[in-house]
Amino acid sequence: MPKESGMCLAYMPRFYFDVSESTCKPFIFGGCGGNANNFKSYLECERACGPFN
Repeated sequence: MPKESGMCLAYMPRFYFDVSESTCKPFIFGGCGGNANNFKSYLECERACGPFN
């Protein structure tokens, strides 16, 4: 699932899992909307998605 910044304009640093590179990467979340590919920390992203890479 691709990263989704959301519809709002907040500036919330987050991480998403990039399937094409099999790694977690930073992005800026707008604060609302978005999807489940949105993690508060790199470690949280790795724990959730690491087994798939």
